[in-house]
Amino acid sequence: MLRRLAPPGEILVLGDVNVDIIARVKTFPQPGEECLAQSLELHCGGVGANYALALRQWSISPRLVACIGQDDFAAFVLRTLANHGVDVSNVQRTFASVTGLLYINVTPNGQRTFFGSRGANRFLRCMPASRMLNRAMAVSMMGYSFLDPGAEATAKQLLKAVRSHGGWVSLDVGMAPSEQIPGKILQIVKQMDLLFVSSDEATVLTGIRDPRKSFHQLEKAGASNVVMKLGKRGCLILHEGKLCHVPSFAVRAVDSTGAGDAFAAAFLQARLRGWPHVEAALAANAAGAAAAATAGAGENMPTLRQIAHIVRTQRLKQPWDTIRSRVLSGIRKL
Repeated sequence: MLRRLAPPGEILVLGDVNVDIIARVKTFPQPGEECLAQSLELHCGGVGANYALALRQWSISPRLVACIGQDDFAAFVLRTLANHGVDVSNVQRTFASVTGLLYINVTPNGQRTFFGSRGANRFLRCMPASRMLNRAMAVSMMGYSFLDPGAEATAKQLLKAVRSHGGWVSLDVGMAPSEQIPGKILQIVKQMDLLFVSSDEATVLTGIRDPRKSFHQLEKAGASNVVMKLGKRGCLILHEGKLCHVPSFAVRAVDSTGAGDAFAAAFLQARLRGWPHVEAALAANAAGAAAAATAGAGENMPTLRQIAHIVRTQRLKQPWDTIRSRVLSGIRKL
C-alpha cells in the first residue's frame, strides 16, 4: 500500500516543461506535402507541467522540478504555471539551450503527432539541500528524466531524499525512454512504488504484445503497483491479487494530447488522499476521457467539474457503478 500524503507532506513533480504549438489539420501530410492549419495554439506543455497543472485541478499543490531556457518562451511557461498555482521556485534556468518546444499535429480523430526538441529539459542539475526535500512525502517522476545525466542525477537525489523519511515514488515511463533505454527503465522500475505504463510502452519493454501478458512480465521484472493505460479502453491494475480491467468512459475525442498525464495525475491525487486502488483507477479513466474531449493540454487540462460531469452522467455495469458512485462522492468532497 502507498502511504497517504499527510500535512505538511508535499509532492514533487520532476519532469519536462515545454511550449506546445498545436495545429489542427484535416489529414496528416504525406512526405514533402504542404500542410497548412487554419490557426495555431500556444500552450504550456510537457509531461511535468501537465502533471502539475492537472494536480492543481484536484486541489493538490505540487512543487515542480524542471529546467527551462532564458528566452521569451520560458517567461510564458513560468507565468502560466504560477498563475495556476504551481510552485515554480525549483524550476531552473539555463543558457545552454532554449526552452523545450513541441509542434503537435492533431487530426480530426484526436490523434496527435509530435515534432520538436526537449531543449533545456536536458540540462537539469541536482538541487541544493533544502527543507523542501525533507518535507516531500511523494515524488512523481518520468522516464524522460533518465535520458540525460543531469536529470538522472536529480531523479536519484529526489528518490534518496524521499525514501529517507518513508515517502514513495511513482514513475510514468514514456515511449521515448522505452525505446531508447529499455534496459535502464527495467532496472529503475524495481525502485518504484507505483508504475504508470501504456500498453504500447509495455510491449516495447517486454517484447510482448498482449497487454495482460506484458503486465505480468513487468511484475516479474520487479515492478510494483503497475497501472497500465489502455487509452479509450480504460486501464489494467492488480486488485485483490488478480489482474483487473477497469472500464473506460465514452467521450468524443477531440485531442488526446495530455490525456495520459491527466489520467496519471488523477490516480496520484487519489492515492495521496488514501482512496482505494479501484477508485483511483476509475477516477483516472474519467480524467483521461475528459482530457481527450478537451482541446490542448497544459493550462487546458480538464477541470474537476468536467471530470465530475463524466463520472456523474455515465453509468457502468456492476460492481463498477457502485465504485463510480464512491468516486463521485469523493470528488464532491474536494
